[in-house]
Amino acid sequence: MQINVSVNPDSYILYRYRHGISFIILFFDIHNIGLNSGGYSFFITHSMGDGNADIDISRLSLWQAVSATLIDTIIIAILVYGFVQLRLLFLSYSKADYFSVKSANYCYAFGKDLVIWEVLQLLSEPLLSFILTLNNHFPDRYISISFESSDLILLFPSISIMIIGQILKKACQIAEENKQFI
Repeated sequence: MQINVSVNPDSYILYRYRHGISFIILFFDIHNIGLNSGGYSFFITHSMGDGNADIDISRLSLWQAVSATLIDTIIIAILVYGFVQLRLLFLSYSKADYFSVKSANYCYAFGKDLVIWEVLQLLSEPLLSFILTLNNHFPDRYISISFESSDLILLFPSISIMIIGQILKKACQIAEENKQFI
C-alpha cells in the first residue's frame, strides 16, 4: 500500500516562518530589546529607567516616533560608516600599503567616527528621553542624562586612534619629501 502525501508549499513556508519567529523570540528574548517592553528603541530601553513603564508607545505621535527612530538610525549609521573605514584600512593593509596617506586617512576617519558616535550617544539620550516622555503629564516628563565609565573607556582609545592616524599621515608626508631629495 502506498500513501501519497501532498504538501502545500505555501503552508510549508508559513510553518517554517512561524518556527523561525519562535526561535528568534526565544533565543534573543525579544522583550529585552524594546519591541514589547514599553520602551521604544533598541538603545533607549537600557538608559531610561527600569522597564520604561513611564513611556507608552501607543501614545506617541508620528513626529515623536519618526524623530526617535531617525536619531537612533543616524547614530547606528555613523558607527557603520566608521567600521567601513576600518574595513578599508585593513584592505589597504592587505595590499601591503602600510605607510601611505590613504591608509592614515582611513585610520583617522575610523577614530573620528568612533568619537562622533560616542558624543552623539551621550547627547541623544537626553533628547530621546525628552521626546519620548513629552506626552506624559508635566511632573512625569523628564530628561535622562548619564555618563558611565564605559563612555570614557571608548572615548580614550578613539582619540588615540585619531592621533595615530594623524601621526601616520605626517610620517608619510615626511617620507615622500625625503624620497624627492634622493
